[in-house]
This record gives sequence, structure tokens and C-alpha cells, in this order.
Amino acid sequence: MESGEDSLKPVPVDLEDLADALEGDPMTGGGILDLETGEVFPECVIEYMRDDEGIDLYETVENQLGVDRLGSHEAYQDMVDYIATLTDDHLADLLTVAVTGRGPFRRFKDVLADRTGTLEPYFAFANARKHQRAAAWLADQGYVSTHTRWTQSA
Repeated sequence: MESGEDSLKPVPVDLEDLADALEGDPMTGGGILDLETGEVFPECVIEYMRDDEGIDLYETVENQLGVDRLGSHEAYQDMVDYIATLTDDHLADLLTVAVTGRGPFRRFKDVLADRTGTLEPYFAFANARKHQRAAAWLADQGYVSTHTRWTQSA
């Protein structure tokens, strides 16, 4: 495949939705991307439509791209990398302990939730990296997102 964004085919997918399918909860991760509409159908929606509505999205979505769940390794690494950016040594120590052992995601977020003003910066950091990974995955498949998310300032 040619290098560069010019060789990529456009698809109107919201990178947030794609990232959720790639890295989300094991129950909702994976699925298909409708290359015409940009809609991401998580595996749980596909199963619901098949079981409860009698519609097989694998057969009805004509131009689709399979989305396999990538797992949680990158999201875990985001937590570790975020800790490295902190200037508050005490918070960094608490978070380092939190990411050790089973259940690191919950413990990490619990530590942040106990300290005012610490959740939002972490979520901004993690979301930016999650979107970058989704864009890179999409490019590896030969596509580029043309979707823009409009946000309203308060």
C-alpha cells in the first residue's frame, strides 16, 4: 500500500466509537464498521439484532470492515505513562501502587476520584491516546476518518 494519508480511503467514522470497539469492555468490544455510513456496530449489538430482531448485520451491512478487540494492554500503558507525567510525587506513588496486581483500572480511577481535579486531566490524556490508536488502526486498514466531532463550549 502507498504511504501517506492521500492513499487512504475516507470513511465517516467517529474515532471515539471505533476506539470503544477496539479497546472497550470485553462484552462490547469488537464488531463491524459500516464503511458507507461510518457506524460502528459492537459485537453485543450484532448479537442483540440477530437474537432479538432476527437481523444479521454481518449479512445486511454490505460494505463492512471487521473490528477485532485489541485488549487492554495499551490502556494499561496509558495509565503507566500518565503516572510518569505527574509532578505530584505522592499522587504518582499512590497510582503506581494502584496499577500493580489485579484490578488496576478500577483502583487507578478510585485513587484519582478521591482527589479533586485529577480525573479530568487523566481522561483527556487517555482519550487523546485512544483516538490516536484508533486512527492508526484505521490507517493500517487503508482508511482515514472524515468525521469531525463538534463540541459546544460552555
